[in-house]
Amino acid sequence: MKHKTYKCTNETCQHTCTAFPARGTAIAVVCAVCVICYAHTSCALNLPDAPFQMEKELSDFLDSQPYEIGFYAKVLGEKKTVERFEERSVCLASMVKLFCLTELYRQKHEQGLDLARKIEVAGRGEISLKEAADLMIGESDNPATYALAALLGWDNVNKIPSLLGIDTLSPEILPEEQVLRQALDKRIAGNRIAEANLPQHGTATGMVEYLELLLNKKVFSEAISEDIIAFLTAHPRPYSTCYAGKCEIAGKGGNILWTRPPKHFSMMGWAVFVKMPSGCCIVLCVWGEWFPETMPPEQQTEFLRYVTDCILSLLDN
Repeated sequence: MKHKTYKCTNETCQHTCTAFPARGTAIAVVCAVCVICYAHTSCALNLPDAPFQMEKELSDFLDSQPYEIGFYAKVLGEKKTVERFEERSVCLASMVKLFCLTELYRQKHEQGLDLARKIEVAGRGEISLKEAADLMIGESDNPATYALAALLGWDNVNKIPSLLGIDTLSPEILPEEQVLRQALDKRIAGNRIAEANLPQHGTATGMVEYLELLLNKKVFSEAISEDIIAFLTAHPRPYSTCYAGKCEIAGKGGNILWTRPPKHFSMMGWAVFVKMPSGCCIVLCVWGEWFPETMPPEQQTEFLRYVTDCILSLLDN
């Protein structure tokens, strides 16, 4: 498949956050499933013209990259899946904020927690729990997340995966900041593949299992599940290029950059559900680890969007 080097020609192109930057000049590319408008980053990035139509082509392409890419995706209610390193334990970054959101709505329904209740958030002052949740999911705001976790109980948040029967996520899925720092120091000093049960680590299958339970309205109760689905749907993000604007995509993404000179660890990923134009629903988690220091976050985003497009194309055909 022919490759091209794209470069943004908009010298004023800026990105407003590490995971979801604004884009520059666009070039239209036609593929077998749709007309794609690939928006380009401020630096050159080599990508195929269109999503791969064969799983082996995607696998061979990813094998040729100098970083680690993995994913797990399935069509809801069917046995159709695509996967790559789906059982590898990786850093999940802000994807784990989904479990803080889950505990928030569990306490709302089971303990009568009022989401209008005020909470102090560093840098924001006194805001409601709902506003803090908006910041946590919509802006991936860490102070809002830590304030919510402290109010809800860190232990309660960390028990969510096990209470749902998910056993491939860390027992400390949302650690306090100092614990996370220690885990990242282990990653940067250790092997390329993480040891088991590091805080804020888990598998793509574990994240997809959570999303599958959510869409089947089995995250504790139908009412809790519906609240979480509605909340996430109200905070859409452009996790795809090819399918953006053509389907409903919601979930949580995140990235981490950790440096202990001269060593460098960078990851990005997201766990989302996608309601396709064909009517099927796809749940997926995609991640990348060990992106080089020379690859800025906006390029990481563009690369993982391309992988996401390939996954959706494979499952939707």
